[in-house]
Amino acid sequence: MNLRSKSGFTIPELLIALLIVGLLGALAMYAINVQRATTRDAKRISDVSVMRAALSQYWLQQATYPLSEGVYLGQPGQRAERLAGDGLASLDDVTQPIYLDAFPVGPKSNEYYGYRATENGYSLLFNTERTTAYGPAGTYYAHSTGVDRLDETK
Repeated sequence: MNLRSKSGFTIPELLIALLIVGLLGALAMYAINVQRATTRDAKRISDVSVMRAALSQYWLQQATYPLSEGVYLGQPGQRAERLAGDGLASLDDVTQPIYLDAFPVGPKSNEYYGYRATENGYSLLFNTERTTAYGPAGTYYAHSTGVDRLDETK
């Protein structure tokens, strides 16, 4: 009897190995996407903190907030790219003092923060993709008193 030993893998063994590699790849991609969303949310929260600080400085100097019925901050053509002495202004405006040289924009392409205000209050609109310290993913409004899900200027 002549028994030969075969080296190599059988088809079922190769399929199982490919399945395991595929599952590991899918788990890695999911983890990367979760981390990216978490990083984008951290940038949004940081941006909102910067804008709130600038608006507080404006309030301390002007005793009012820049009035607006609704604008997307930093969006070209909206004349709301910076916070200066006269309120919301374009980057070409040289009004002094400048409280915020340029409004930050969201981490995704064409993502801008919404702003509406009366002389006594404002709402900065932003969205989160994952659960943050503010709560589950969704739409939030930042005000001088904090962050919640209510647009207090309505």
